[in-house]
Amino acid sequence: MEAFSTLLTFMSAGDLTSRIATLEADLHGVDRDTAAEVAAASELGFDVLHAALLVRKHAGRLSDVIHAAVIMQVLPLILEDGERVLRRPSLAAGNDPGRLFDLETNRRVAEFKMSVWKGRDTMRKRGVFADLVHLAMAEPPRKAQLFVSGPLPISYLRSSKGSAAWALGRSSPNLRRRFEEEFGSVEMSVRDFTAGPAKHVELIDLTDLLPTIAQSTR
Repeated sequence: MEAFSTLLTFMSAGDLTSRIATLEADLHGVDRDTAAEVAAASELGFDVLHAALLVRKHAGRLSDVIHAAVIMQVLPLILEDGERVLRRPSLAAGNDPGRLFDLETNRRVAEFKMSVWKGRDTMRKRGVFADLVHLAMAEPPRKAQLFVSGPLPISYLRSSKGSAAWALGRSSPNLRRRFEEEFGSVEMSVRDFTAGPAKHVELIDLTDLLPTIAQSTR
């Protein structure tokens, strides 16, 4: 906890980019003695370094924490009267073979994508499309839903002219084979797939359900 507190204090002290730029300017042209003086006077002491290293060690599980917390908070908001969870939800990011979906009830199947899109989102695009394909294969009459963070993933799925072949480029060969068997050529565009074979899959922006998430997508 002390490491997180130290790092949070440092990160919250002001614009990090400008603070680092100031330090870069302070180090321009220095010799060893002056470098030592600048280092000693800076905010980037050994306490911050130690804290950052400790936090990084555990940061890999943050995605699991976020994924689990979102499902925990969304579940009471979306379950209808008489609806029951049929299988143990997949709270951590990623599914295992025994749980095909993050959430499976007697009325719906759902996947949750918590990645925040910022611009260069190649892997995120492929991931969200693979989930859409997965949901499109779900057997009726249960409804299928894809929950995402912010409007960008939905905009991509509805407007991209890129091919399904590209979007499935990092998915398992089995998923690509099943796509061709059920939906036809993988040269179909992402937007055509979304508007056609996957039109029954609801695309839901989580920021509408959980305003807290909206802060991270700005």
